[in-house]
Amino acid sequence: MTQKDILAPAYINTMNPNYVEIENTYYSGLLVVNYFHEYNDIILKPFMDIPDNINISIFYEKQDKYKVIRDLTYHIGNVGAELRDIKENNQEIDVAAFTYQDAKYIRKELQINNEDLYFLYIYIEIFNENKKELEIQLNKIEGICNGTGLATRRATFRQEQAFLCTMPFFQNPETIKHAVKRNVLSSSLVSTYPFISSTIFDEDGIFYRN
Repeated sequence: MTQKDILAPAYINTMNPNYVEIENTYYSGLLVVNYFHEYNDIILKPFMDIPDNINISIFYEKQDKYKVIRDLTYHIGNVGAELRDIKENNQEIDVAAFTYQDAKYIRKELQINNEDLYFLYIYIEIFNENKKELEIQLNKIEGICNGTGLATRRATFRQEQAFLCTMPFFQNPETIKHAVKRNVLSSSLVSTYPFISSTIFDEDGIFYRN
């Protein structure tokens, strides 16, 4: 047996749109596509004590503050003009008004409260040796997410990309990140810190890269 045999699995099947199969273990991904803008607690706290087989990967991308403010100002001007032209009975007015207020709030936080804006990406990978048990786990995790304000979507037809995103390869490809990207201010970013203990130790070790 060579080193390659130890590191590389003998069998990988990526043809099923609902999971990736690796040596008789099935992996299925969830994409966190939305969440509350403000959290008073750790966003992933409910997952810390889950005994199920689960991997979570979080990516952060800091944005250029001045470019963001410029783009927001342009957006606010355009939406404000649209709101003045939209008739009161138009069903689109609520959506336009929400994005308008949201953009104004973010711009205020960046300009007045010295916040920074990040793009946040959260991937959840669940695995099991039994496909039926995997489906039960998926439903359970989806229920926990919904209960904590996290909106998720199954990574159907994008299972391979979701799987790679939760491996220690530091991959967050454009082919999947557009579906997960959400903006978050630095004051809310601390709620995504994935640890809740004052001492960070684990018998199997923790892989961390800054």
